[in-house]
Amino acid sequence: MGGTPQPFVSHAMEYAASPDGTRVAYHTDAPGDPIYVANANGSDARRLCAAGLGGHCHYLSWSPDARYIYFVKGVPTTQEMDIWRVRTTGAAVPERITDHNARVAYPVWLDRQTLIYSATAEDGPGQRLFTLDVNRRVRHHVSAGVGEDYLSVAASTTVPRRLICSLANTSATLWTVPVSDLMQPESAATRYPAPNARAHAPRVGAEGLLFLSSRGGADGIWRVQNDVATELWKGKDGGAVAAPAISPDGSQICFPFRKSGRGGMYIMSSDGTNIRPLAPSLEVRSAASWSPDGKWVAVAASENERARLFLVPVDGGAPIRLVDSPSYNPLWSPNGEYILYSEPVQGSQMLVKAITPHKGTVQLPEIYVPYTAATPYRFVPGRKELIFLRDGLSAPAPGVGYRTWNFYRTDLVTGRERQLTNLKPGYLMQSFDISEDGKQIIFDRFRDNSNIVLMDLAR
Repeated sequence: MGGTPQPFVSHAMEYAASPDGTRVAYHTDAPGDPIYVANANGSDARRLCAAGLGGHCHYLSWSPDARYIYFVKGVPTTQEMDIWRVRTTGAAVPERITDHNARVAYPVWLDRQTLIYSATAEDGPGQRLFTLDVNRRVRHHVSAGVGEDYLSVAASTTVPRRLICSLANTSATLWTVPVSDLMQPESAATRYPAPNARAHAPRVGAEGLLFLSSRGGADGIWRVQNDVATELWKGKDGGAVAAPAISPDGSQICFPFRKSGRGGMYIMSSDGTNIRPLAPSLEVRSAASWSPDGKWVAVAASENERARLFLVPVDGGAPIRLVDSPSYNPLWSPNGEYILYSEPVQGSQMLVKAITPHKGTVQLPEIYVPYTAATPYRFVPGRKELIFLRDGLSAPAPGVGYRTWNFYRTDLVTGRERQLTNLKPGYLMQSFDISEDGKQIIFDRFRDNSNIVLMDLAR
């Protein structure tokens, strides 16, 4: 402590010391975040493992007996992650010890065999606390607060034992802003008149606006028409996790859900009846999009691997894999000629691509969208144009940064692009839709409303 800082290990990240302090573990910033173990002074480094192409390794933690390094491996940008472990001797391949295939973060030790960590809820998109007996592989959901998201967790090693967490009470509201030739300021945005206190993931339909909401539990599907809200799907039957998709004739609704830790997809009549599963072999990862003829839906889903783009026949036939690389957020073009999708690239961005239903490539202007957006783009009705979300970072004061979110419009023929809004920072935006006349954008806004909480553990 004190003196001149000096280099320790080049390109090392997420340093973790062994229980006795004689060794260190870290990963580097090379592709796959390779994990190394070295002596306490950084010498004699040995590589243990790395994630595959596009994958990452984070949150390194030594087991209390120093035999293993526990870590989270997967793809943070698409929230396909789990806890793994690897022997510190490097004599074996990494071993997967959880099966969330969702956002997993901050595994820390409660005792010599129990991890506590944050992970996506079993029946919805929120973040909950889980414990795991690493010997018996028994997992328990231990946080009970409805509507509370545990974003991170740490544990003390001294007596009294304590947990410290970042705890969010997330709010979600619907807003609308005009589409015009002028850039719209924050003052042009107004709250959408949805009677529900929590509302997000809007979809415009002929019979009103669909959105996701909850009554203190997992999100269900609601419709608001003439200021009256009607619940079509109850979240207790499987939390809806992305915006519902309305069929071209308005008679059916297709939506992804999460139940018992697995994602699936249901289809139902527009009044909430005649519910049936669609493509039960797929673990669905994003909102669906209907073909213009109403015979197919495109969806991002996984079959024992990272998500791929699938075409699913509405009559119940076998799904067809359309894209062989990781792909998300499908959106069928109004003329049915191609399907947009997002492909992860470096950092927090995704590149928008297009493919025909017969796997032909389609040239697009270069468009990047944030991975956190659940609905990053929508077609402008009657135009070969796309409105999409883009995030940025503004700095209103030194050392203070706020994420900004705005809408942009691009001509898919000429590639000409312009910014539509200049909205205030401080909110997360995930989904939006465009009115049938193309004159309004209806979008959601989230705020985490986070605090740091301290919990004393029982003896």
